[in-house]
Amino acid sequence: MRLLTMIPVIESAGGRVLVRAPVTGILTDADGNATGVKVGRTSGTVEVFAPLVISDAGVINTFTKLLPQEIAKKSSIHHLLTRHAIESGHGCISLFVGLNGTAEELGIKPQNIWIYSSNDLDGLTNEFISKNADEVGDSDIPFLFVSFPSSKDPTFAERYPGKTVCTLITLANWEWFQQWQDERVMKRGEDYNAIKMSLGRRMWEQTLNIYPQLADKVEYFEMGSPLSNNHYLGSPKGEIYGIDHTVQRFGSPELMMHLRPETEIPGLLLTGQDVLSCGFTGAMFGGMLCASTVLHRNLYTDLVDLRKRLTKAQ
Repeated sequence: MRLLTMIPVIESAGGRVLVRAPVTGILTDADGNATGVKVGRTSGTVEVFAPLVISDAGVINTFTKLLPQEIAKKSSIHHLLTRHAIESGHGCISLFVGLNGTAEELGIKPQNIWIYSSNDLDGLTNEFISKNADEVGDSDIPFLFVSFPSSKDPTFAERYPGKTVCTLITLANWEWFQQWQDERVMKRGEDYNAIKMSLGRRMWEQTLNIYPQLADKVEYFEMGSPLSNNHYLGSPKGEIYGIDHTVQRFGSPELMMHLRPETEIPGLLLTGQDVLSCGFTGAMFGGMLCASTVLHRNLYTDLVDLRKRLTKAQ
């Protein structure tokens, strides 16, 4: 829905939105300036030239996959990646459950729930992540994010009467699934599916401790692993929150200085989670910082002034 709202705004300003057209590389000229992108199409690669290239693909993808390596290696960010000062965050696994019954019938509210299995979150998480793939299905999940997206959509009941959707997310180790990374989607075999489903069943069991009324309402049960995130989102190790949120990242002046919209490659800017912090809000403010850099204008001050004017007008 957000994309459908955004597209007319982009196109009214002269822009274009391409779908199913992944960027396969960043174009550069003889002087090392970013000049556009290569886009993969079924008919072949298309070159799109632009005065500025803004990458939301993440720091790791941008500097290890999209830029020509002879150009990337001139950047301090590439050196930070080589030194492992910047690394991918933990992978994530998702469970999507289709339920029979409306939100009202099931006693579901439009809210997000975090479920923790212990007060020692750090200890339990480190123990969980360090397990091998055969052990995790029998282990407590340290924490779960549980949401019911359908209950937040005012049009869902009209489009899918009598149904409810539940989404669960937790951490996962990329190494549990790494051996299948070169296999085709939906063709990774029984061993891969067994690990996914063992985790999914445990996630759902812990969710039912909070929502026991959902036990006999399941009609659809589908898992997404870190490999799914890698395939559909392009995240290097299946993470959904970009580079790792370590004390070093936020406590090192060197890292904070380089993880910003400006890069040492003329014409290339960064945006999204990796230039600020994770999640929707982090990505949104990362975009605002990047736009401020492009426009040479403090957009945060503009937003504060706009809020004051709107408040006064109301």
